[in-house]
Amino acid sequence: MKVLIIGRGIVGSVLYHLFKKAGHSVFVIESGFRKFYPTLIHSLLLKDKDIELAIESKKIYRELNIPLINYPSYTIGKIDPKIVDEWVSYNFNVKEKFVDWLNAYAILGEGTDSLVFIKKLVDSVPFFKGVAKIEKGKAIVDNKEVKADVIILSAGAWNSYSVDVKLPLKSYYCWAWVTTNKNPMLDKVIIYDYELGYYSRPLFGLGMNLNIVGDGETIACNPFTKQNGDLKAVEMAKKRLGELKPFIRGEGYCEGTPDMRPLYGRILDNVYIIGGLNGYGAEVGPGLAKLLFEFITKGREEKEYMIDRFQGITDFELGKEPHEL
Repeated sequence: MKVLIIGRGIVGSVLYHLFKKAGHSVFVIESGFRKFYPTLIHSLLLKDKDIELAIESKKIYRELNIPLINYPSYTIGKIDPKIVDEWVSYNFNVKEKFVDWLNAYAILGEGTDSLVFIKKLVDSVPFFKGVAKIEKGKAIVDNKEVKADVIILSAGAWNSYSVDVKLPLKSYYCWAWVTTNKNPMLDKVIIYDYELGYYSRPLFGLGMNLNIVGDGETIACNPFTKQNGDLKAVEMAKKRLGELKPFIRGEGYCEGTPDMRPLYGRILDNVYIIGGLNGYGAEVGPGLAKLLFEFITKGREEKEYMIDRFQGITDFELGKEPHEL
């Protein structure tokens, strides 16, 4: 079977490896519009079915020899006790404690959070550079038709602009800041602060006084529009973490669904979609890619993530990203 994948992000890269391992001919088209950062957060501290996707994603990273570096995490703020009970039911090592240097009670997670080297995953996939669109069920790459038995659209925030079918997806701008700090702990831990509305994580984890701070407002826009993210998350983080000096803004575009949960499924006879990763693709993307692979090759459906759940929805407002507990 000839498989054409449009988009070489997290899910597109994993799909390449899954289909290749199964013996199929796989071709990946990448426009180059997206920026690929060296590392992203992978956390198991999600909720409901997303936890299983995160566990499967971590397994896939390891199978593909993608490095993960574990860091303790501190979750600050009021978390629904049912969510914490769910974490405990998976035997995650979590406990609440007062953290002196944060001056707050937090849920400490050990072995639950990592930085995953996403760029190594993306760089492992051969690709053809070009701008691809799906028109009337046909893949058009740089104005030429490319024939395939299966076409998979995995272009992230560019999905809705790459096919002549209305999709229940909206793109939005997302950003974070690299900051210098005077606290060496910030290069050793991951912090989710739901009281003040920011996250902090190591930049490299090499003992340098550098960390990344993010979680600004959601700005709905198309991915071709230049935006400028503000410093609100950094200002809030200063209240807890002390002096922070932002000097580099990392930015990109994410994609949301009506319920801010990811989706996959068939949109035309031989055309499939996977997307709506809502800012937590590193956590659930590989697991979702495996669901699509099994749907295409075995007919298996995971109803909770199928695109069919959005039938009849023509417009919607973006909500909170699912990892914001």
